[in-house]
Amino acid sequence: MAFSPQTSYPTRSDVACNPLLLDQFLAPANALLAGYLRNVRDEGVISDPTFVRLGALRVLSQAVSGRDFLQLSTETFGETLVRSSFFATFHSKRRRSLLDELNAQLVARSDGRRGDPREDLLAAFPELRQRAVFAVDGHQLEHACHARRDREGHYVPGNTLFVLCLHSALLVNLGAVQGDGERRHEMPVFRRRVIDWLEGRHVSEETLPIFVADPAFVDKQFWTRMALWQRRGALVITRTKENMRPIVYGSHGWDQQAAINQGIEADERVGFDGATVMRRVRYRDPETGTTYEFLTTVMDLAPGFIALLYLLRWRIEKVFDTGKNKLQERKAWATGETAREIQAHFFALTHNLLMLLRRELEHSHGIRERKVEKKRTLALEKRQQVAVAAGRTVHPLQWCLPPIVQQTAQFVRTLRNGIWTKARWNTVLPRFEAMSESYL
Repeated sequence: MAFSPQTSYPTRSDVACNPLLLDQFLAPANALLAGYLRNVRDEGVISDPTFVRLGALRVLSQAVSGRDFLQLSTETFGETLVRSSFFATFHSKRRRSLLDELNAQLVARSDGRRGDPREDLLAAFPELRQRAVFAVDGHQLEHACHARRDREGHYVPGNTLFVLCLHSALLVNLGAVQGDGERRHEMPVFRRRVIDWLEGRHVSEETLPIFVADPAFVDKQFWTRMALWQRRGALVITRTKENMRPIVYGSHGWDQQAAINQGIEADERVGFDGATVMRRVRYRDPETGTTYEFLTTVMDLAPGFIALLYLLRWRIEKVFDTGKNKLQERKAWATGETAREIQAHFFALTHNLLMLLRRELEHSHGIRERKVEKKRTLALEKRQQVAVAAGRTVHPLQWCLPPIVQQTAQFVRTLRNGIWTKARWNTVLPRFEAMSESYL
């Protein structure tokens, strides 16, 4: 039977199956480890399933150091770990590859359910059903305690590239950029890593995936090649830079009556030296009057989709905010590129498991973040009142944008407290339901 995050969970009515909340949380990852990933090792001082469990627990734990986490694990779960063995796992290239494959499988299997309103955050837009859409950005952490300094004697913050699927809201670590005394720019690392990553995804030649990125990822020649490279190609949506002076070749027509195109002022074909024809879309926000210019190699979508998808790029920033402020993931765990990538894989994995657990709560138990939905609705109503008073209006699509993917602090605390108190799944369900209804 094909793996599905939903079918891997026990149901509420199955009285004989009432697992620990921790086991319920890890169920999608454990299902893949047990039957779908190769070269999983169940033996050794720290087996691969134990390694995955410990990594996810460390992200959730808010521990300030590795020793802090080891003491917490020993005193809470009675699991005594040898410090040297635990720290050695973060320098294992084999385990790094295991986590890479695990996260890739979670994202690919969820992405395969595009169009399902229960699974796809972009299901309201059928034009995007066949288009893989990813937000990409780098995320920085404070250097590890024993990190090397650069030539000038300064510490270098760790920086890792992440890709967020805008259909499923699941996250993938694309690769480490800098750290341990070495400074690098994101775009060269992205160019090198993304081609191999796309090849592993079996990209369709008919509908190339779209990457939504900030202007730091502008590389006209690279994106020109990617638009023409059918096997491992990709398209981009980004913002123009002030110093760009393209040649304008002409304009596209667009349906000015369509709601998606509200605010569009121009849709032009433009060119640059060394690059093929690209597209420049100018959009004026009907709520604020602010004008934005987007540069893209996506030629077949209405111009309003270009603005919409760039607006959704901020969701990856919300994921990073959750990591820093709700999971307290602010500092590198260890030195070395392998350790930085393993930590990034664990952050992505923990985020993905949180998202899948939220969906399980909603689909099987009717528990969803109603307080967040109510707060968002009230905020939109207030924004509309302010906009109307200024002679403007909130864009109509704001009311049907996909749900917010940021985890609430209450949800994370309920999960963490339930895991650390060894609560059973059916016991903790009423806590999740109470948490979803109102703020503390």
